[in-house]
Order: sequence, then C-alpha cells, then structure tokens
Amino acid sequence: MKETSRSELDRLFAAQKVAFAGDRNPSLDERLKRLKMLDAMMIAFREPIRRALSQDFSSHHPLVTDLFESGAVIARSHHIKSQLAGWMAPEPRELNPLVHGSSKAYVIRQPKGVLGNIAPWNFPVECALVMTADMLAAGNRVIVKASELAPATASVLHEAVARHFPPEVLSVVNGGPELGAYFAGLPWDHLTYTGGARVGRLVMQAAAPNLTPVTLELGGKNPTVFADDGFEPALVERFLYFRVFKGGQVCTSPDYVLVPERRIGEWVEMAQAAWRALYPKYVGHPDATGAINRAHFDRVMSLVKEARERGVKVISLNGDEPDVSKREIPMYVVVNPPDDLGCMQDEIFGPVTPVKPYRNIDEAIGRINSGPSPLAAYIVTRDQALGTKFANEVLSGGTGINVFGFQAADPGLPFGGIGRSGMGCHSGVEGFRSYCHTKSVFSCADDNGLAMAIRPPYGAMAQAFADAVFTPVP
Repeated sequence: MKETSRSELDRLFAAQKVAFAGDRNPSLDERLKRLKMLDAMMIAFREPIRRALSQDFSSHHPLVTDLFESGAVIARSHHIKSQLAGWMAPEPRELNPLVHGSSKAYVIRQPKGVLGNIAPWNFPVECALVMTADMLAAGNRVIVKASELAPATASVLHEAVARHFPPEVLSVVNGGPELGAYFAGLPWDHLTYTGGARVGRLVMQAAAPNLTPVTLELGGKNPTVFADDGFEPALVERFLYFRVFKGGQVCTSPDYVLVPERRIGEWVEMAQAAWRALYPKYVGHPDATGAINRAHFDRVMSLVKEARERGVKVISLNGDEPDVSKREIPMYVVVNPPDDLGCMQDEIFGPVTPVKPYRNIDEAIGRINSGPSPLAAYIVTRDQALGTKFANEVLSGGTGINVFGFQAADPGLPFGGIGRSGMGCHSGVEGFRSYCHTKSVFSCADDNGLAMAIRPPYGAMAQAFADAVFTPVP
C-alpha cells in the first residue's frame, strides 16, 4: 500500500474545492453518469477485489465479497439511479392562504461540497463506496480514506478509482493513523466515519474547530432476544450463520443472546445441533473468514480465556479449535457470564456469543434500554405483536425480527445509530438527504397578508394577526 502524503491530500482537496465551485449543482444526467462509472469500476475490478480481501483477511469467501462488498455497492447504485430524479425534484410545501395569500414555498436539496469518508477495515470496500454512492448522488465531490488495516484492499481501491474517476470527482487516499487524524481535521463540508467509538470521539474533536458536520457509524453490543416461540431449529440456525458471517466482524452482528431463564440449556443444545449440522468442521472450511490481523485474533481469544479462568462454561459448538495461522476462530458460546466479564462489557466483533437469562420480555427490554443504545437490536418470535412491541420500545439504530442485519443491508432503508452507536445515517432517501443541504425557498406574492400586516407603522392589521395567533383553536 503506497501511502498518500499530506501535501498530496491537500492538493486533492483543493482541486475538488475548485471543481465544486465551478459546478455547484450537477445535473441529473451528470450524477447518473458518475454512478454508472462506479458500477463499471466494481465490475472491472471484481477479481482484484476478491483477491485483495482474501489476502487481508487470510480467508474470505469470494461469494461474500461478491454479495456484500462489491455487489452491495452496485445494489446501492442501482437503487439510487431508480429514485434519483424524484429525490432531486423540488418539494412543494403548503402555505396557509389566509396568511400568505398566493405565495408559494418549496424545499430544494443542494450539494454540500467536498466530502470526506473514513472507511473501516471490516467492510473495506462496501463502507468506502456505498456512502460514496450516496454522496455522488447528492452532487458532491468525495475523497475516501481507505483503511490501513486492509492494505491490499486499500491499494486496489486506489487503483480502481484512479482508473475510472477524475480525481476532482472521486479520489482514494491511503495512510496510517497520522494521515487519518490529518484527514479528519480538514475543513470538509461533511465528514463520515465508520468504526469504533474511541476513534469516533477523536474524529468529532478533529472536526469541531471547522464546525464540520459529521456522520458517525459506530457499533455496540447488539442484543438478540429469543422469545419462547422463537425456539425453532431453523431460527436458531439462522441466528448462528448470521452470527458467524464475516467471522462476526460486522457492526450489526448480534453480540449476545437473551433467552428465558429456564431454557438456557435447551437453547445451547439447539445451537450445538444446528451448528454441527451446518459445519461439522468450521475452522479451515472455505466459508470461514479470518480475523483481520493477529491483534484482533488475540483480543477475541482473550475474552474466551478470561471467561474460562473465571469458571464460566465456554463451549465450542462443534468442538473446533482456533487456527492462529489462518486467524480463524471457532463458534463459541459463553453460558451466563457475569456482567463484569470482558465479553459482556465490550463489543466482541468475533464469533463468541454470551447467552444470558431473562424472566419476562419487559425485563429483557429494560436491560437493553438501561445500557448504551446499540446499533441493532433483534428479536426472534412468531408473535407479530411482540415483534412490534420490541421495535417500538427498544431504542436502537435498527431492529431485525427473525433476521440479523437485513435492516441495515437493503439499499432502500436508512442505516444509522443513535447515541453511543452513532449519529446521522446513510442509505435510502435519508442517506441522499444526509449529504445535501435542505433549503427552504419562499416566493412572496403581493397579496401576502402577513407581509402587509408588518409594514410599519404597526396597526390594526398587525394586531388582528397577533390576536389570531393567541386565539384558542377548538
């Protein structure tokens, strides 16, 4: 991975500023052209991206790359292209004719300018470019800071973008934490960061002197509540294969499980049976995804070690042992760990699943809401009313009912956290709007009553308007 110097980043930033000043509101055709360029880039670099992700993660199935990295970018772009004309259209707003006569008002959405996107290592292609699709659709220029923890992918991204886009439209820069800190401190018109809360705070601090608006996509300990009627083999199996997806290195991955207290043993047995049926041996299987690096592998394994040393029951669901050479970790379940253990304190980001008891659904909801708001909260139930209650009462970035991530994956749905799990959103029309300035436009007609009433000196007409405001409405 060739690192970008500060001076080169400054040059790119200045060039994009000049380019935006020359075209502050790109046409629909121009925006569609840029999205089509993004599609063509993903198709042309399908194989290099596959190889790069396999290199960075040690093992990374090419179909996972196709469906959830490169393919996710194409899916986002296709959805935006089908909706963009409507999203860009001025939105009329109704005015009270008794107050404003024949005046008209509408809302337009303008590009913000030059936007920065700091991408994470766990989805180094998807998170670098799906948000970029939103930003380009909104008419902006974009510079992406690729993750230095996925260096092979960062190099491929840089090459792919350089071949397909003018640098004044879209560029990728590469470098370590020092460049990342400098990147965050530039006077962006909007800055997006995806990653952990610790660095998220640093990004906000760096952005504050410039009053740069920020979108933070963070994470948290995402709970899954199994209701009594959710104890079905197919639903437990579904939980498990979503839990191990990408080696559990997904911000929306379920992190821990809450089950009725009398049924913990039953749930663990169902999980063992389902996992053994799916993968008699998972570690070493082509489907397995390795930890991104040795430090991450060691961190996850330290959570397992701590639980065992504290006398907590830890089960490898099919008896697998970890493989440090491939950085592959078995699917572990930690049975009823105390809340002060690391696996209950920190986002795990690996295939280790604590299972805790609850007495009733209100207690489970209360437990979730008593902590930091997670990026995702899940419930497994066939009871539609219970699913609705859970979605309405749990404060989280998104909710999945009998699924574990699709609420964040569909390009028509907004994706974002709340509180400790982030701020702002991308995806869907909400993502487009996040990267626009929403502007009110008011066209005043001569028969606007309020405008006539406040013409000095104030008199009976102004008094009548004021009295009308304070008249109770039946």
